[in-house]
Amino acid sequence: MRAVILAAGAARRLAPLTDSIPKCLIKIGDKSLLENQLDALQRYGVDETLIVVGYLKEQIMEKIGSQYKTMNISYIENPNYATTNTVYSLWLAREYFAGQDFFYFNADVLFHYSLIGKLLEVPHETALGVEVKPCGEEEVKVIVKADQRIVRIGKKLDPTECLGEFVGIAKFGASLTTDFATALKAVIDEGLQMSFFEAAVDRILDKHTMYSVDITKIPVIEIDFPEDLERARKQIYPKIVSIDE
Repeated sequence: MRAVILAAGAARRLAPLTDSIPKCLIKIGDKSLLENQLDALQRYGVDETLIVVGYLKEQIMEKIGSQYKTMNISYIENPNYATTNTVYSLWLAREYFAGQDFFYFNADVLFHYSLIGKLLEVPHETALGVEVKPCGEEEVKVIVKADQRIVRIGKKLDPTECLGEFVGIAKFGASLTTDFATALKAVIDEGLQMSFFEAAVDRILDKHTMYSVDITKIPVIEIDFPEDLERARKQIYPKIVSIDE
C-alpha cells in the first residue's frame, strides 16, 4: 500500500490563521494534522506517500522533510491550487497511484490511527470511511445499499437518503485506478476543475464496487471552518488521547 495526501489548498475559510501557515500544519495537541496522518500511516507500515502541495508548499516540504527522513515521501505541486479543487489535485497524482492499492487522505482530517486499521481489516478492495449520522448540505454524503455498497457519493444528494458523511479517508484498489484517472480527467475537461474528487468517484460506481465502512465510533473530524477547529481541539483530540491512554 501507498498513500496520497492532498494538501494544496489555501483554506481561506480559516483565515487569518491560514494567512501564514498551510492548514495541514495547524497543530492540534502536540502534532500538526499532517504529522498525525503520517504517524498513523507509519504505524501500519505504509511508508511510501505522495503529498500534493500548492499553497505555502515550502513550509510543508521543510517541516515533513526534516522529521520523516525514514519515510519515502515525494511531492507534486498543484500550481493552480487557487482555481482548482481536489479533483484536479488527485488527477495530478494519477501516475503515482496507477495500478496500485492506495490510501487517500484529505490533509485536513484529524483522526485516531485505528481508522486506518478499520479500513484494512475489511475484505473489500475499495472502502470509504463513513461517519453514520444525519447530514446537511455541506458534507460529502453517501447513499448505500443494504450490503453497504455505495451507489452515490457527493454533496448534492438528498440528506434524507444518505447514510452519513464520507470523512475524507479511503482505500482504493488497484483495479479501478485506470478508470478513476479517466473519470478525474473527464470532470476537469468539462470545466469542473473546482469540483471535489468525489465527482469522479460517483462516475465509476456503476463499474467498480465500493463499500462504506462505519467509523462512527472512531474520533475523526474534517476541519473546514473555525468551529471545526475549535471542536477538534476541545472534543475530538481529547477523545483520541483518552483512547491511547
